[in-house]
Amino acid sequence: MSLLRSITSGLRSLFRKDQVSHELDEELDGFLEMAAEEKMKQGMTHKDALRAVRLERGSLDISREVIRSAGWESFVETCWQDLRYGARSLAKNPGFAAVAVLTLALGVGTNTIIFSIIHAVLLTPLPYRDSGRLVVIYDRETRATGLSKLMDLYHDFKEYREYSRSFDRLAGMTWVRGNPTLTGFGGSKEVRQAQVTLDFFSLLGVSPALGRTFAQEDMARACTVVLAYPFWRDTLGGQEHMIGGTIRLDDQACEVIGVMPQTFTFFPAETELWTLINSNNRFERDPLHHDLAIYAHLKPGVSIPAALAELTLLHDHGNEHQRHAVETQPIVLPLQEELTWLAGANLRLSLIVLFSAVSALLLIACVNVANLLLTRSLARQRELAIRAALGSGTPRLIRQLLTEGLLLSLSAAALGIFLAIGVIHLFNIAHPIALPLGATVRINAPVLFFTAGLSVLTTALFGFVPAWKASKIDVMEVLKTNGQSTTQGVGHRMVGRTLIVAQVTLSLVLLTVAGLLIESVVHFASVPLGFAANRVATMTISMPPRTYAEDVDRARIYERIFDQLQALPGVQAIALSSVVPFRPIYGFDALEVEGQPPRTPETAHHDSGLISVSPQYFAALGISLLAGRAFNADDQLQTEPVAIVNEALVKKYFDGEGPLGRHLRSFGAPREHNPWRRVVGVVADEKTGNPFQEMSWLRTPCVFLPVAQVPPARGTLLIRSSVDLMSMGNIVQSQISRLDPRIPISNLQNLEQLLVKEHFAYPRFRALVVGCFAGFALLLAVIGLYGVLSQVVAQRTHEIGVRRSLGAQARRILWMVLKEGMSLVVLGVGLGAVTAWFLARFLGSLLYGVKSNDPMTLAAVSFLLVVAALAATLVPARKAMRVDPIVALRYE
Repeated sequence: MSLLRSITSGLRSLFRKDQVSHELDEELDGFLEMAAEEKMKQGMTHKDALRAVRLERGSLDISREVIRSAGWESFVETCWQDLRYGARSLAKNPGFAAVAVLTLALGVGTNTIIFSIIHAVLLTPLPYRDSGRLVVIYDRETRATGLSKLMDLYHDFKEYREYSRSFDRLAGMTWVRGNPTLTGFGGSKEVRQAQVTLDFFSLLGVSPALGRTFAQEDMARACTVVLAYPFWRDTLGGQEHMIGGTIRLDDQACEVIGVMPQTFTFFPAETELWTLINSNNRFERDPLHHDLAIYAHLKPGVSIPAALAELTLLHDHGNEHQRHAVETQPIVLPLQEELTWLAGANLRLSLIVLFSAVSALLLIACVNVANLLLTRSLARQRELAIRAALGSGTPRLIRQLLTEGLLLSLSAAALGIFLAIGVIHLFNIAHPIALPLGATVRINAPVLFFTAGLSVLTTALFGFVPAWKASKIDVMEVLKTNGQSTTQGVGHRMVGRTLIVAQVTLSLVLLTVAGLLIESVVHFASVPLGFAANRVATMTISMPPRTYAEDVDRARIYERIFDQLQALPGVQAIALSSVVPFRPIYGFDALEVEGQPPRTPETAHHDSGLISVSPQYFAALGISLLAGRAFNADDQLQTEPVAIVNEALVKKYFDGEGPLGRHLRSFGAPREHNPWRRVVGVVADEKTGNPFQEMSWLRTPCVFLPVAQVPPARGTLLIRSSVDLMSMGNIVQSQISRLDPRIPISNLQNLEQLLVKEHFAYPRFRALVVGCFAGFALLLAVIGLYGVLSQVVAQRTHEIGVRRSLGAQARRILWMVLKEGMSLVVLGVGLGAVTAWFLARFLGSLLYGVKSNDPMTLAAVSFLLVVAALAATLVPARKAMRVDPIVALRYE
């Protein structure tokens, strides 16, 4: 009750100040009259009694101030007075205020932008029930030296589901087994499906927007599907009566049982529908040769290491089989961490680097403003001395100066938020990099709280030292001056120089990191990939499985498609591949070569990719034929099985011997589908991306098989054309529809743009952003150095005049100023070099073709910083040269 009374009384004192003051005066007057009456009883007159009471009790004005200062409202009122005075003080010097606010806004705004991305990617929980306990289970090859992630066998999923005690629920999903063809809705269309187990949606705790998700009775049905909202709305017309109806996928009727909410998403983000792995699915029929990713929810109190230990025991004791002759062990990862990794292998590290960069930029901005405040405090020495002489103590002066700093910070925060809103809007439009599922970058309450906290922090960073130094003034000394001379003491000079050294140090660190990242991007992008991606369009083609179930049927239709498309105007070459060039090859095979010792599960290495290609594949992509011949029309199903190998495979399997005429085949595959193949050609390597390391190219051993002998059910058309690539889609679809309208094409893309998007987007984004931050840091450091040296020259004008009058040459004055400025720069460069050398070691996975301690990069950025600093130093130095001794001697 007393707290409520205190709050009510304080608010009344703030908003009804005159009335409360009048009531306080009446109360004090009443008290005075009562005390005077006691005196009058002793024989005093009224006038003498009042005088005696005032002498005993002291001044009423002091009593009023004591009473008013006892409540919390007094502190609020004093702060309000400080804010008003600070605003008036800054308004009298708008140039200083504008420079300080813009400098801080740059630091605060960039921090807000990067933190909003970090909050969306790393700090926002996944939109699933109890997402913090969701994990993903993979296998890893025990002999792998680096990162290894393999999907689990369906057999393992069933073992874990039945015997594991670490999880409430497990579910499986796969998205790599091909996509079905939808018919009956405006022509054939390939739809992106994910095959899931019964408990997939219940594991995530997401309810459908329409209908229901999978239930036990669906296990006995031939085909049931749950639709993604965009697919239901855009492709199926958003018709609610579709629930309970059917759609045809690969000529099979599938019952639609539900539609997920519009906001629901899961990996892969492009998924358009989910089909159930039912009791008659190939997973159930052959669990040792079909795999999937396993998702699980940890029981309360069970940690990831404990769950992993249990799975390892189950895996070791319950799996006498081997995964295609590969020894594996389970791994357990947090789901959010894995989804972040899937968006970008180095996304987490990239965000840490970017946040470190903007933090350094903010520190540089704070140092710059601190230098400005130190300079400004010299002009306010007399004002502060008068305030001190009138009774303001050191804490009171510091509070006033920090209040002015807070005004600058809050103004900068407001401007920084507007800057962040604009940049984030452009970021969401441009989508320069891929973000994890559900990660929406926006300015929300946590970001605003971060910015508010940052404002308070920046006030402390740039405001306390200048405020403390300004409050430590010699009142008598300052008041004895004429009010025009301001002298900078040794302490002020040392603080200013220290801040300059800190700016140069941080700037060099940022420049070094930016230089390493930019150099890595240049090296990474300039690596010859072994193929020409320019002027090539890619599109996915899928064969309806029931119509083209036999190899001979697929081979025949592919041949007709090639003939039909080759006749199109502008088409220079057309080819088909079972994989997209440059993309990682999944599902490696182990090989055995005729004439070499037989392979065993212990000696076989699953390191080679098998790729079906058409005869024009190498010519269409400009891949060099090094020996032998390419595929031709004579390579058919009925002729001798042949193959073409690349350089990497020759080096690995043939020990420098000529491979032409030799025979090879896959190890462990059924003999009836795995004949010996004669090597007829050798081609140059195509580099492929490393799925487990961002800045890396791989030379994967590859065996190329003729499409006519091994026709894939789904492949990538590659069309080299002299006409607009993005106009090819409708033309190609119309030509293929003439042959068979049930064959869809999809995913029309420019191969060169696809290469940039998948492999260069993150490195370029990092290098560009850190480079911009480093440029801002360099600019702020140069401005700060210029400001400090200009103030030094202004403070030493009288000294310079004396030196000139005593015969000092202009060149000596120039050297004096240059020496003072560049000595600070050299010290900062030295400290920055040591700091950069230490911190750059953590950038290893972000670099390519350059070492983290590269001396050339460090020397180049140091030279750039020294040259920029020299230019900033020359301006005040030349001004010092032109000082007129007569004017300078009258300066005081």
